[in-house]
Amino acid sequence: MNAAKGAEADFQYQADMGFTRVELLKGLENAVVPYRVVSLSSDPVEIVKEDRLIQLTTGADGFRSIASMRIPLLSVSLDFFGFDQMQYDEFMQRFRKYLHKGGG
Repeated sequence: MNAAKGAEADFQYQADMGFTRVELLKGLENAVVPYRVVSLSSDPVEIVKEDRLIQLTTGADGFRSIASMRIPLLSVSLDFFGFDQMQYDEFMQRFRKYLHKGGG
């Protein structure tokens, strides 16, 4: 499933996450249930359910340095097509829960 060329996303989410791309993709399928990841190797990664589509795009792997520690840093963008507010909120609640790292 591909978003129509030039179609505007219903919702967008952007964040810097404490993952490498490999780490993010390793946990992605569990984070998006009941949605299905079409292909982890595509760019953007497409996540689908019925007539809804999410395109996940990542930046290059980077690191944040704090004293002598190096923490992975990955820019992540999600574009949502065919979503209403409730569907978006439900997806994001699970996505954030499964990909949450650290304390808090």
